[in-house]
Amino acid sequence: MESAAKKTPLPISNKKVKLSLIHIAKKDVGITDEDYRSLLSGAAEVESAAELEYEYQFNAVMKAFENLGFKSARRGEAGKKTRPRWTDAWGGTPNQRAKIEVMWRTCARNPADKALRVFIKRITHVDHPRFLNSVLAQKVIIALEVMMRKAGFDPVTGRRLV
Repeated sequence: MESAAKKTPLPISNKKVKLSLIHIAKKDVGITDEDYRSLLSGAAEVESAAELEYEYQFNAVMKAFENLGFKSARRGEAGKKTRPRWTDAWGGTPNQRAKIEVMWRTCARNPADKALRVFIKRITHVDHPRFLNSVLAQKVIIALEVMMRKAGFDPVTGRRLV
């Protein structure tokens, strides 16, 4: 099996995006045009990023930028994405959160968390409860007190009004 065929290099995909990334890396690292041309020549044997034809060339250029300290915003350690993961943290005090949740579960027709988030957004105009501060949380509590009275509950005790 000596006649194993050589692998043909993969042509570069998403060339516009990759050229943009190269230029972002150049700006981020802060090298001169002369050093940039030397980097391209040494890493990919091209004089201009527009001359890149294959993925391995792009990867070599990006590796050279990484060696100079560039870190892509899209990739973290070991290639894992570093996109922020939103926690279920809330603004306001823990007591306010507990009071809001109890009042919501007591009087809401739809006690789901998603429905509560929609309610909070309608009252406070914030996209998520984590953006609440104590003043906005108090605004939600006042709205829930009104809602509890309309539903026939005492907002202080949580018991049904007779």
